[in-house]
Order: sequence, then C-alpha cells, then structure tokens
Amino acid sequence: MSTEILTLFSCSICSFLITYFTLPSVINLAYQKKLLDIPDARKVHVELIPSLGGIGIFIGVLISFTLFCSLSDFNAYKYILTSYLILFFMGIKDDLIPMNAKKKFLIQIFVAGLIAYGGVRITSLHGLFGVHDIHIVVSYCLTIFFIVGITNAYNLIDGVDGLAGGLGGIGCITLGILLLWVKEYNFAVLAFAITGSLIAFLRYNFGTYPNKTFMGDSGSLLLGLTITVLSIQFIESPNTVSIMGIHSPIGIIAGIIFIPFYDTIRVFTIRILSGRSPFSPDKNHIHHEFLRSKVGHRQTSILLWIGNLLMIVAVLLFRHQDTINLILIVFTVGILFVHVLVFIRKKVESNKVKQLNSKLEALKKENYLLQ
Repeated sequence: MSTEILTLFSCSICSFLITYFTLPSVINLAYQKKLLDIPDARKVHVELIPSLGGIGIFIGVLISFTLFCSLSDFNAYKYILTSYLILFFMGIKDDLIPMNAKKKFLIQIFVAGLIAYGGVRITSLHGLFGVHDIHIVVSYCLTIFFIVGITNAYNLIDGVDGLAGGLGGIGCITLGILLLWVKEYNFAVLAFAITGSLIAFLRYNFGTYPNKTFMGDSGSLLLGLTITVLSIQFIESPNTVSIMGIHSPIGIIAGIIFIPFYDTIRVFTIRILSGRSPFSPDKNHIHHEFLRSKVGHRQTSILLWIGNLLMIVAVLLFRHQDTINLILIVFTVGILFVHVLVFIRKKVESNKVKQLNSKLEALKKENYLLQ
C-alpha cells in the first residue's frame, strides 16, 4: 500500500507541475491571438480573460495518467483516452467558436456510450427503489444519462473563480482515496492526476489580470466526465461493500456531486416554471445568489467548498445506511446548508441596507436642524 500511495502522490505532483508550467504559455498565446472570453450581460467578469485553462488541465492529466497507470491490466484505458480527446477538442472548439447545442449534446451521448461500451457502466441500483441488477439496455441508458447529466452539471456551475475547479478537486481527491481503498488502482491514478492539475489551475484561476485564466468548456467538460467515470467505477467495484462496509455506494456519490447536481436541477426548474428553455442562460445559479449579496468570488467558492466537504463527511459517517435513507440524508443536509447560507447572506445584506437608510435619515434630520 505504501508503494501505491507514493506512486499516486508522484502522479499528482507530476500533473501539478505540467499544468503549472504549461498554463503561462497558454495564457500568453491566448492574448497574442486574441482568444479571449468577452464579458456580456450574463457573465460576472469585466476584463478580457483567456478561457483556455482546460488545455493545461488536459495535458497535465493525459501525461501523468498515462505514465503512472498500469496499462497491462487496464482495458478501459483506450475508451477513456478516446473519450477525453473527443470531449476536449469539442470543448476547445466551443470555447473559440460556439457550437450548436444539439451537436454538443449528440457528441456527449456518443462519448458516454463509448465509456459504457468500454466497461465503465452502471449495472445495479443497489436497492434504490427496491432494484438491484438491471437489464443491459437499461444499464446503457442509465449510464449515458448519468454521464451526460453530471458532465453538464460541472460545466454549468463553472460561473465564478475557483468554484468548478475546487468542487471538482474535492470530489476527485475523495474518489481517489475511496478507489484506492477498494483496490481500483488505475482509476485512483486518474483521480490523483486530475486533482494535481486542478490545484495548479486554481493558482491561475484565482490569479490577477493578466495572469489569469478560466478553464472553459474544454476543462469543465473534461472534469465532469472524469467525475462520472470515477463515480461509476466506485459504484460498480465489488470491493466497495466487502472492504468498506458501504451499503449504498450510490448514496456516497450523491453526497460528492450534490452541489453541481442540485444547482442544475434548481436552475432548470426555475427556467421551466418561467416558461423558458431549461438550457437558456441566466443568473439563477447558487453562486449568483451569493454574488447578489455582495459576497466575492473567492468567498462564494470557499463557502460552497465547505458545503461539499460537509456533504462528504455526512455520507461517510452514515455509510452503513441503505440507499434511500442515505440519499434522503444527502438532500436534507445539502438543501438546508445551501438555503441557510443564502438566507443568512440576504439577511446580512438587508441589515446593511437598513443601517445605510438609518444613517441617511439621520443626516437629513441634521441638515434640516442646521437650516
């Protein structure tokens, strides 16, 4: 085990260094070629910022993952690599020249189908709704739905500095540790590889203009795909129950991905109830609620990171619960956390407004008396 831990640590360091030293060149190239993200009504930044950080993440992950995984007994590698390449280049094209939504959706379905064909596939619901083993057709459909849905959830939540990268990093390092624990070594390598790259990326994502970049679709889609692949493998590992005593691996994954998942469901519901397409952009995401309360980008991300960590701790503490109970715990704790934070921030902002109004009234009275 000590050798495996050392290898995973080395993989993460390798990925970190590659991404860290690649991104400055990517940023400089983006400025030279004017490949910049232009602010508009729905974006929260005001400067022209490169959105090609996904290139550095992709290179760091690809090299370190290939170097440190054991290819001799890793049948899924070629399918994961092919899917990475397809989704990465689609993301790059969309970052530079926006693509038709239907085309992107069809490519994502193809990629998800390729992953499922490669053996990374949901084959059991582990007692959810009383269902265990499922038919192969249902298995493929459910896997494709999960991969496309969660991949886009991480893409949609990439709205403020550090949010998608931080949530993704927390999810990947958690899954990496869990996968190492259940002896899924190659997938643990993938998890540690992307964690190292994400840490390096956050250095530039939290940076100041002009040494700053966004991950763009090329990075967020890659991150979402990785999270889904790791999640499915953890759910499907035969050692998850026998070694860890987990009765509901699905519940564990629900805790890890809860914030992006809940945010996506929330904004889709708001848009549909407003008579708009669920895919139409707006400013109704959770992070927008914090920004409207005058919370900074970094503070917003850190608060939601803390929420994600609390969710993970909660599901691991209650890992012996069955699937339904654990998912109920996830949604109860998660929704309460998010809405209590939003309520507190609104209350604080309301109090600030009241204090400001009181001061203005006092000044008016003082001016009146002086007259």
